[in-house]
Amino acid sequence: MMKTTVWISGLLLVLGGCSTHITTPVIPAPIKSPNATKTLDTNQSALSDPFCCMLPQDLELKLPEYGPKVNDLERFEQSMAPYVEKNGVDRENLFEVQNSFEMRYFSPWGYIAAPQKVEEVTWPLRAFRGGYGSNLKPVPPLWFEEMKQQSNFEAYGTINKKAITLKWMDIRAFPTDKPLYKNPALPGEGYPFDLLQNSSVNYNEPIFISHTSKDGAWSYIFTNNVSGWVKSDGITLINDETALMIQKSEKAFLIEDNIALLDNTNRFIAYSRVGMVLPLERVEGDNYYVKAIDTNSSTKILSLPKHSAHIGVSRLNKSDLITIGTQLLKNTYGWGGMYGERDCSSMIRDMMTPFGIWLPRNSSAQARKGDIVSFTGLSDDEKLFLIKEKGIPFETIIYLKGHVLLYVGTYQDSVMVMHNVWGVRTLDKQGNRGRHIIGKAVISTLELGADLEDFDPAMKLLSRVESMNIFTQPPTTLTRNTKNIPKKKSL
Repeated sequence: MMKTTVWISGLLLVLGGCSTHITTPVIPAPIKSPNATKTLDTNQSALSDPFCCMLPQDLELKLPEYGPKVNDLERFEQSMAPYVEKNGVDRENLFEVQNSFEMRYFSPWGYIAAPQKVEEVTWPLRAFRGGYGSNLKPVPPLWFEEMKQQSNFEAYGTINKKAITLKWMDIRAFPTDKPLYKNPALPGEGYPFDLLQNSSVNYNEPIFISHTSKDGAWSYIFTNNVSGWVKSDGITLINDETALMIQKSEKAFLIEDNIALLDNTNRFIAYSRVGMVLPLERVEGDNYYVKAIDTNSSTKILSLPKHSAHIGVSRLNKSDLITIGTQLLKNTYGWGGMYGERDCSSMIRDMMTPFGIWLPRNSSAQARKGDIVSFTGLSDDEKLFLIKEKGIPFETIIYLKGHVLLYVGTYQDSVMVMHNVWGVRTLDKQGNRGRHIIGKAVISTLELGADLEDFDPAMKLLSRVESMNIFTQPPTTLTRNTKNIPKKKSL
């Protein structure tokens, strides 16, 4: 059998969520299907694979049970209130960073041309030369050539128009819904890590259109934090007057997920999401009424209950931190925002948006925001000491390559973080690497999973964290004095 070598490089720095290592993939062995317990259709051979043609309800398969419990998630409360009540502060004033939120949020409408050179935005065409598709088979080279043709970068910058989104959408690296994986046979390289999932964009969010795909089905857009392909039927052009009207309006900042936004005929239009920003029309009774743009670029009015939003940028406060954090702890893991969920960086970004704090989309960029404290050369105990000494709960990001965590203060004398995480790295006695899947937003220590029997100690979060940054404070040059940091500290 010939070996298939797939080279993929320079990918995960621009994608949200947790990174994975690059290896030389091998073609995974066929997945063996369990025996069907019902009689097969008379047109099928008794030896045929039941997953080929049978309906799911006819398979009578036993679904897997829960795996081993993780101590952190059993020991510490998985709710926001205890951590906010102990460590949160009601700020009396806005931070400097909060005053520039609208300028950053509406930046796409300030462009008169595509803000990046074509050489910068065509990185996927150079990076993706191979991989595996949804059938777990290698993707043929011809497909990549077809994607290059469809991307139509010869037309880059030929539209250059203000636009707005008509629905929540995935932002893709290629103009396609089809996934691209590294090696699905290896942990962290198959589902859900679709390399073409770049990010996502909210309903009624300002964007800038560069051009469309060859067939016009996809549009290349810029948001205030990322660029990529979205479906053309999910956006509409707007004129300068409409853009100015939206920008000058008061804003409703959404603080709850999955609230139905209804029009004046009580028709469902969209679901709310924490991090969504909508222009306010009026306040009436128990509802806010907000403006939204329709498919024909006209304005329509939507209603939402008052408890699901607040008007204007809010100071950091305990009540909103509890409300928003409670919403986000319901999330399952969504690489790059897949399936309407969130990954590590989008969770923190959305959590801070109602407070008017703009953060970049990916983990490495978030780690450079604000006042940075390096952990280079420090032991685990020294890192914990520095986090307790310098970190500000709910205003500090802790960073390791490919992952970010929000510091929520100490609890039972442990450093606690909130993060949306795919899994814990494992290593069995035969040296096989794997994952214990968590797949959701959690509150944990920096030793999450260390109690698992096959935990890989080399991959402990605390050992791998590289820095922390207080994103509410401007950058400073910190000369760290390590003389007063204890070398050993009981946890």
